[in-house]
This record gives sequence, C-alpha cells and structure tokens, in this order.
Amino acid sequence: MEVRASPNDEPVRPAISRRSCDQCRARKIGCDRGTPCSNCSTARIDCTHSKIAIRTSAARQRVSVSEQYEQKIDDISRDVNDIKSLLASLDFGKITLPRTSAQHQTTPRPENREIVEEPLRDQDVSQSSSHPQWDHSSHIINFIKSIVQRGTLGYTSPEWRDTVSSLEGLVNVLENPHPARSLPSIELISSNRTETAPTPPLEAILEILRWAKDHATDFRISWICRFLPLVTYQEICTKVYFGVGEPTCAEVIIANSFLAYVFAEYAVVYGDSKYREYCQFHRSNLGSALLRLPLLLPASMELVAAMTLGSLHMVEERRVSHAWTLISNAMTLCQTLDYHRLDGYSSGDKEMQTQLFWAVYSYENGLSLRLGRYSGIRDSDITLTIEPSHHRAIRFGRIQGRIYSHLYSPEGLASTDEVRGGAASILAQEIQSIIDETQADISAALCRNAMVEQDPARVVYLHCDLVCQSSMMSMVLRAIPASGNTDATDGCVTVARNTLDLHGQCMKLVDGCRDPLLMKRYISWAVLHTPFFPFSIVFEHAVRHSSTDDLDRLDRFAASFKSSNADGEAATHPHRLYDLLSQAARLSIQLGSISRYDNSMITNSSDSVMAEPVVANILNDTSVGDIMLPSEQDVPFNVGDWFYSNQQFLRLLHEDISY
Repeated sequence: MEVRASPNDEPVRPAISRRSCDQCRARKIGCDRGTPCSNCSTARIDCTHSKIAIRTSAARQRVSVSEQYEQKIDDISRDVNDIKSLLASLDFGKITLPRTSAQHQTTPRPENREIVEEPLRDQDVSQSSSHPQWDHSSHIINFIKSIVQRGTLGYTSPEWRDTVSSLEGLVNVLENPHPARSLPSIELISSNRTETAPTPPLEAILEILRWAKDHATDFRISWICRFLPLVTYQEICTKVYFGVGEPTCAEVIIANSFLAYVFAEYAVVYGDSKYREYCQFHRSNLGSALLRLPLLLPASMELVAAMTLGSLHMVEERRVSHAWTLISNAMTLCQTLDYHRLDGYSSGDKEMQTQLFWAVYSYENGLSLRLGRYSGIRDSDITLTIEPSHHRAIRFGRIQGRIYSHLYSPEGLASTDEVRGGAASILAQEIQSIIDETQADISAALCRNAMVEQDPARVVYLHCDLVCQSSMMSMVLRAIPASGNTDATDGCVTVARNTLDLHGQCMKLVDGCRDPLLMKRYISWAVLHTPFFPFSIVFEHAVRHSSTDDLDRLDRFAASFKSSNADGEAATHPHRLYDLLSQAARLSIQLGSISRYDNSMITNSSDSVMAEPVVANILNDTSVGDIMLPSEQDVPFNVGDWFYSNQQFLRLLHEDISY
C-alpha cells in the first residue's frame, strides 16, 4: 500500500551544532565558529552565543475556494481599478518625491518601543510644505521686470538675450512658487549615497581610531573634542560598530559623525581617496540616523552632542531648517540640564558640560542670525562667565547674537540712527579684535614652512574663519547710517571689497587641497551660512558708480564657484546665481541711467542696505543716476526690509529650484 505523507508533516532539518556568534551576526560577516572566533579575537571583544529559539510553525491548512472568496477577490479587483482611476486624475506636478523604503538604510537601528514620537523627518517636511507662498517684496520683482523690459528693448545680442531670459526665469520663480519645487527627501539622498560609497572594513575603523588617539593634541581632533571627550567617542564607536551592547539612536549619530569627520581629516592630510569614500559612507549613515531621531527623548549629554553634530552636518548639506531644528533643541536640552548655570545641579564632568554648552551657544547664535531669529537663550540667563581667554568662536557667536538683537531685530530697527550706529561701532571693534587674532595665527602658521607643506589644512581653516569674520564686519558696518546720498560708508565698501579678495585667496587654497568635501564645507559655512553680504555691498556700489574694478571683482567672485563638472551643476549652485547677477550688473550699466524708472517702486526700498544679497540691491543699484532716498523716519523700515529680503533670497541657494 502506498503511504502518503500528511499535509501537516514537514521535513526535519539537521540539528545545528553551533551557529555564528552574536557579534558576527550583528555585523553580518562570516564566522569561523571558533571559541572565540577569529573576528572577535581581532576586535578584542567578547565572543558570545545566544540560545537558538525553537522554531514553531502553524499547521498548514488546505485552501478551499468558495463563492465567498471569489466575491472578496472581485471586490479587491474593483477597488484597485478605482484607485488607478483616481491616480490617473491627479496632478502629479504637485506631488513631491516619494520616500525610499527603510530597507535601504544601512545604519544599525536600535529598537525603542517606549518612544512613539514622530521622527525629525516627518515634522520638518510638514513644516517646509506649509509655506505655499514666499513673502518676497513686490518692488524687487517689479524692478527686475523693468531691467528685463529695458534689456529686451535695448539689446538683441545672444549674450544679453540669455541673461534677460534667465532674469525672466528668476522673476517667475519669485512670483509663482510651486509646491513641486519642494526639497527632495533627505532620506532619498542618503540612500543614493550609500549605494555608491563602499563600506569601510573594521580594520579601517580600528586604524582611524588609533590615528585619532595618536593625534589627540592636534587642532583637528581638539576641535571635535569640544563636544565630547575622545575616550567617549572611542567607546561609542566600539559599541556601534563592534556589537558591544545595543546602541541608542544618539550614539549611532555620534559614532557616524566622529568617523566621518576623522576619515575626512585623514584624507585631507594624506590625500587618501579610499578614506574619502569611507567618509561619504558614514555621512550617509549619519543622514539616515538623523531622520529617525525623535525629538522627545530624555535629556543627556550624549543627546545634546548628537543634535549639535547633526546640526553641523545639515549646514554642510545646505539644509538650514533641519540644522535649526536640531541646534535649537540642543540648546533647550542644555537649559534643561542646567549647563548654562554656574551653580547648576547637573551631575558629571562640569568642565565638559560647560565646553559643550558654549559650542551649542556659538552655533545656535550663528544660525539664529542667518535665519533672522532671536537666540533660544538670553545672555542674561547665562551665569557662566565669558572670559577674554575663551576661544574666539565663543566670543564670535555672542557677537552674532548681539548683531541681530541690537541691529536687525524689530527692537533694533525701531531704535534711532544714533543708537543703532553706536551699537554697530562697538560690535565692529569687537569683531576687529577677533580678526586681529586670526591674522596673527595665520602669520604664525605661515612661519612654519615645513608644517604648511606637510599639512596646509591649518592655514586653510584659519583663512575660512577670516572670511567669515570679515563678512560679518561688513554686515555690521552696513547698519551704520551713511552721510549724504551714498549707499554705504567708505569703510563698509572697503571691507566688502577686501572680503571678496580674501574669498578668492581662500578658494585657491581650498582648491589646492583637491578635496571636494573641503570645498563643500567652505562654501556652506563661509558663503551660505554666515551669510555672505559683501557681494551685495560691492554690487550696489558698482552699479551706482559704474565702477569697472568692482564689476571685475564681482565676476571673479562668481567664477570662483564654477564647477569642473558643469553638466552636473545644480541650477541653484552659487556660480549659477552670482554669475547671472554679475551679468545683470553689467547689463544695467550698459543700458544707461534708469533714473526715469518709476521712483515710486524704489522709494520703499532704495536704502534697503543689504536687501537681498544681490537681487534687492539690484533695486537700489541699477538706478545709476538720480535715486530718491527715503526720508529719515523710513530708514529703520528699509534696513529691516533689506535684512528680511536677504533671508528670503538666500533660500534660492539652499533649495533645488530651477530658473
């Protein structure tokens, strides 16, 4: 008789004598099943084996097709057809890019079932999509329109037609913002990078950790140790990448931030392209980890450091809104932990907590000025002493906070010219002292010829700081009311010119390092984050006075951003924007005086001193001849109009918008 197997019977698998150890399974690498295995011996970690869970499976059941199942299948098919019809009728021009699946995320994802808050990604995207209209001043758009109209009538050469066409596109972007131009998903960008960046082997991670330890006193390692001690970084990296314990989301962020930074610095020093790729891998992991970071977590030093490091990463990725969300929450946690008080009750290393607070304070003040907002903490609430011996980054951050509150906040704009001018003079003196210190450090570094040849990064970083400080000086001097019918004080224009020249020198130094990430960092911090106002000041002066030297200086500034890969250059890259505006400056001068232009459009903004770093200044500057300046009581409004228009215009450099 033939014996048939029962449908419930299953083939019996051979017993597993010993499976891979927990550490190798977590790292997804081959295990030789030794005691201990060779991988754990190399990493000097415990080799452990968890018990194998007994596999239980439900008994199989025979599927019986009946009229009830057929009816359900018909209903599902009908619903799918309805969905297809609905999708076909939608306007896909208004739909943003979809998010990638979580299966592409390579960073270890710790489970925390107690936390149910929405991650940072969802909150930020919803905020960015809640602004259907940019609040651009209409007079700016009208003035560019007049340039376009006069350019169309005055010249017919292909060069000018292209410039006018681009200006028309810029006007269209400012007048008709569209939801389809929203930012692409950061998760999509991170996953695409991870697909191309190679995974660093554990030996490379061990080697870079040893290198960081051997160079603990070096300036580049000292910089990142302002947030956490070096030994803490090493412990967290071991925990995340060597399977020692279960890492938290904050620890994953810290580990990837540290490894990305150290790999990048190693690549700058030794020119190792492989380590540069490892840096990109960890930067991708860092971006993915930040997307999964809940905002409501128990306050801790590690979480403050993770949010601060994540904010710096977002600045370099040109995601200012994300950077602000992270750094403002880091400042809130600092106040929760009493890091800002001399007699705080927080436990732990008080010196390290104080150092971390000042780092958060300096970056938070810088982003506040960039976005035109008050800082999350008042100086009067800080009981920690600010010593003259403190690092100049702390003092510079405090100055940035005072620049907004004393000069460009609603309270500062409501003050008289005398009060605002006096505050600007004091701030200018303080910035000058910081500039003098930076120049002294540059001179000392250049005296060490051997060190400069072996590692030029020190001089490059100091030059970057000098560009940022000089740019801020021009911003302060621009707030000082000029005497007579002039656009800016002579000192302000001179500082702006010198800053453009410093930028050109710094770009040559950065380009000499042949490191794309270093170039990206410089542009993000010195030009986009500061933000860079000297261009608008020189632009305004060049067009008002038809200065050929200043026009050439503007052309050199725009050309410095030109990428070697022009095909892959984004439409919002600084070179695209600044080159267009430099051409517009020459066009406006060649078109002759536009004094006959309707002055009613200019009256509300003719003294908008820094109006958009560029576009709003076209408003003032292109009027080469007789320009009607507003009355004295209108100046505070115009200064504020310049400042806030500047913030709006800078968004073009941060968002992927074609024009």
